[in-house]
Amino acid sequence: MAKVLGVMLSIVGGLAFLGKFFVYLNSSVVLPYNPADGFKGLIDVDLSFSFVIFGFMLLCGLLLLKLSSEPNLK
Repeated sequence: MAKVLGVMLSIVGGLAFLGKFFVYLNSSVVLPYNPADGFKGLIDVDLSFSFVIFGFMLLCGLLLLKLSSEPNLK
């Protein structure tokens, strides 16, 4: 059951992290939408918390996949 949870956490965390990464690339951290303001920080565009949460979710899923063992019942 731990491997199933690991797969679900890995898929959801990976897709969400990838989605937030594309939002990051299109935010004012990378692109100066208003040249008078300049570049904003990662905290200013409210992406830092979601990066941490989805990165942690992905890491937990990968660790569950790597470290869990299922019993061989035959």
